Amino acid sequence: MKISIVERLIINNPVRAFVQRHGEGLLLRKMASGEKYPLCLEIGCGRGVGAQVIVEQFGAEKVIATDIDPEQIKRAKRILKSGFESKIEFKIEDAMALDEPDGKFDAVFSFGVIHHMEDWKKAVKEVSRVLKSGGEFFFEEPFRPFMRNVLTRIFAPHPRGGEFDFDELKQELEKNGIAIMKERRLGTIGIIGVGRKR
Repeated sequence: MKISIVERLIINNPVRAFVQRHGEGLLLRKMASGEKYPLCLEIGCGRGVGAQVIVEQFGAEKVIATDIDPEQIKRAKRILKSGFESKIEFKIEDAMALDEPDGKFDAVFSFGVIHHMEDWKKAVKEVSRVLKSGGEFFFEEPFRPFMRNVLTRIFAPHPRGGEFDFDELKQELEKNGIAIMKERRLGTIGIIGVGRKR
C-alpha cells in the first residue's frame, strides 16, 4: 500500500529521521544479540534513513532497501549520504511478495511498515522466508487501538488488513518460526522489538 499525503509528510521530515537515528535505531541496537549483521533487508525504506541507520548502527556491509512506492525510492537515492552508495541498494518491491531468495538475510528491518499491508500476515511470512536460520527481525509497529484512533483514521488511514495486537503479532511470528527475544511495549500504542528465526 502506498502511503497517504499526510503520512508522506510525517515520514519525510527531519523529526522522523532524528527519531529513527537516535530513538528506534539505538533501542533496537541494544536489543540485538549480534555484533554485526553483514547482509540486511529493509522493507518499506521510505526516504532511506533506516537503511543508513542499519549500516551505521548494525555493521551492515550491504542493505537491500525496498519500497513499493517508486517516488520514495527516487527520493531515497537522491538524498543518500556520500559514501553509502556501495552499501545500500534500493529496489521497488512489495513486502508481501519479496523478490528475494529464501534464507538470504542476516537481519530484516521494519521501521513501522507491516501495518501498511493489505495482509500483514503475508509480510510476516515473507520476512521469515528470506531470513537465514538464526537471523533476526527488527521491528517497530503500532497496535490496533492506535490505528483505530479517530485522528489516525482521518489523517493517516491504513488498511484494516494491517491491524493487529501484541498477541496476534506474537502468534503470527511464532507460526512462521520467529520467536520474540526482546521487546518493549508502549501500552496499547505499539511495540518495538526483535525476534530470531529458529
